[in-house]
Amino acid sequence: MAEHDDDAPVISVAALRRDIYRLIVLLLADEKVAEVATFRDLADSDSTHESEVTRLLIWAAIACRQLLDIKEHHTAEKTCGRFCRDYPRGRWGNLTFIAACNAVIHAVEILPYEPPKDDAEIPARGRYSYNGTITIRGRGRGNRLGTRAVVDFPRFAECCASLSGDYL
Repeated sequence: MAEHDDDAPVISVAALRRDIYRLIVLLLADEKVAEVATFRDLADSDSTHESEVTRLLIWAAIACRQLLDIKEHHTAEKTCGRFCRDYPRGRWGNLTFIAACNAVIHAVEILPYEPPKDDAEIPARGRYSYNGTITIRGRGRGNRLGTRAVVDFPRFAECCASLSGDYL
């Protein structure tokens, strides 16, 4: 039996990098795809697009947490958004990459698009509009209100790419 390297990831780093790319493409291409009625219908059916974005985001967060647990990496403390522990009354602070991964992993709800404030603001092309951020709602603990994280997705994706690139 071959000896196992405890510092080797269990996940496929190549698959992680491929799926980070897919996630970037899904978010950035959405607006162009939504301009074509036939494609928009495909994306809207059973929330296909939104569920795929959420699935890929959760997988990336879990995989990156594993990589961060194996060894220290400079991306762990990089700021990639903002966080409120007691939303909506609490103060907002910086969200580190490792905290963003944790927020995704423990999320109650993931909104990959800016949620509309009311029906009057819903864009003609669909229910949501990607603005570079992903909102993550979490549970409160004890007497606390729920948590809210707003992830700056381009920064999050850069951290995922940098971290995973060190394992190639």
